[in-house]
Amino acid sequence: MTEGIALTERQRIEANVYDARVRENLAGIRDEDLLIDRSRPPFPNREHVEFLSFALDRIGELAGAHVLEVGSGTGALSVYLATRGAQVTGIDISEENCRLAERRAAVNGVTALARFVAVPIEQLDDAAGSYDAIIGNQVLHHFELPIAMPNIGRLLRPGGRGLFCEPVLLLPGALRTLRDSGPVKRVIPKKVDTPTERSVSMEDVATIRRTFPGVKLHPFQLLARLQNFVHVPAKAFSVLEALDRRLLRLPAVSRLSRFVVFEVTGTGRETGPGR
Repeated sequence: MTEGIALTERQRIEANVYDARVRENLAGIRDEDLLIDRSRPPFPNREHVEFLSFALDRIGELAGAHVLEVGSGTGALSVYLATRGAQVTGIDISEENCRLAERRAAVNGVTALARFVAVPIEQLDDAAGSYDAIIGNQVLHHFELPIAMPNIGRLLRPGGRGLFCEPVLLLPGALRTLRDSGPVKRVIPKKVDTPTERSVSMEDVATIRRTFPGVKLHPFQLLARLQNFVHVPAKAFSVLEALDRRLLRLPAVSRLSRFVVFEVTGTGRETGPGR
């Protein structure tokens, strides 16, 4: 579908990155490797377990719910939600991701419950109020937020819930610039999927609040981010996460978190494509 859509330069770069990744790394993937365990969410790795579990719990009952996953990738989470009875639409900038996601849905027997569309969230024109819940795992920092957030608001039914698990850098501008400087990045490398992505900033939070004034920020990981620099055994990682849960209750400390789950509620007043 993206073939008929005018992508921004940033979207085009990201589509190319993810298309190439599927072709290079997943071309020979077997059907059995696409199977989903419906008893457990498909966490990409251990650092996702706590915040993604929290987000899924906040969605509530899945059976019969209409759910949109933005940035659905190869469809693991969307298909999992479909195996739990949700009617799922997964959208992604990458055509190759969507085709593999369709195959995953077929392998897991949920083709009737999961559809995948290659379209940016900024241009998704499904009817207003189409979704009871919208979820995204590490996607907001790829979006054109001034356009994406109003459309998310339009798509979310009044009272519906949106949950977005995001890497953040909630520092003042000068410190953020220092973190992004060449000398600092040589000592503390930044992990990115694409050359155009960036951690969510305080300016991005302000943009989200323009559409969703009541947005809630749930912080995760402070000490646990040590795993980005040295090997941390599983038991030690659990201890660090437990300490983080205590420390991040302090407002002054919460700004230092590595991840935030943004929770928004649909009002039915936002505008975007289709209106």
